[in-house]
Amino acid sequence: MTEPIEGIHFPNWKPAVDTAHTYSWPTKEAAVTSRHSIDLYTSENLTFATRKLADYISEIFHEEENFFGLEWNLYNGQENKMIMDVFCKHPVRDFLLTGDTSNDSSKNDVLTSILKKQNDKKNMTLWINPSSDFSFDFGQFKNSLDTLDIAYSHWITIQNISNVKCEKLYIHKSNFLQADFKLLIDKWRNGWTPNWKTMTIELNEDIDVDTCAEGEFIDMEPEYYNNKRVVCGNVPIRFKGYFDISCETTFMHGYHILRSDEMIATIGISEDKYRVGWFHIRK
Repeated sequence: MTEPIEGIHFPNWKPAVDTAHTYSWPTKEAAVTSRHSIDLYTSENLTFATRKLADYISEIFHEEENFFGLEWNLYNGQENKMIMDVFCKHPVRDFLLTGDTSNDSSKNDVLTSILKKQNDKKNMTLWINPSSDFSFDFGQFKNSLDTLDIAYSHWITIQNISNVKCEKLYIHKSNFLQADFKLLIDKWRNGWTPNWKTMTIELNEDIDVDTCAEGEFIDMEPEYYNNKRVVCGNVPIRFKGYFDISCETTFMHGYHILRSDEMIATIGISEDKYRVGWFHIRK
């Protein structure tokens, strides 16, 4: 019998071990890992006891608490509020929010509250599947992120894409069409600069990147791709070649476009993923 923390009781420290399957959206690969878990009993509120346990483990191993995950649909509104109040007093590096409420729009206000309260400072993964009428203003996020990864993006709008502040934006299973992707490209050519640097977006139809670039173009050898003296005049530069994207090297077909302010946008699609568009901006 071991009871290292006041109010929390562990029958033993021998963990149960099972297999957990995880999936990486960027690499499109599944991984199998071992998961260890132990039983605990507490006379306190479970949320506060869990917070106390996390602090205890952090102190033992002299490690910061860098990850917070919440399957929010398992709790009611009051419980979710308590969890967010207790666990989001200090920023965390990575935040994972999961939960399927696609058939229950009555919980939209709770989901909005969670997204507003989270205090993630680096990587956020939203494996949520809200109802079709859910909406959220990403301008309400407290921090600018390195990565925002949205698994079920049927609720994402063009305005959402404009408001997101991050380095890398991944949008999966969206309802966007090629016309929407072209709209973003045209907006950029006309002077709009998003708050992200790279966006990978899965559309609801195949993409003809030649149609999206539109107009006359010139071909260019790979050694000149980064030469602004060559990539000039807002004329699309067509390319084909291998690029490192989303944790993998892929063969892409696309265009470089230089704006009058000397910013370059690279748009393209992978040869084997015709519904996934890539939009990268560099100075």
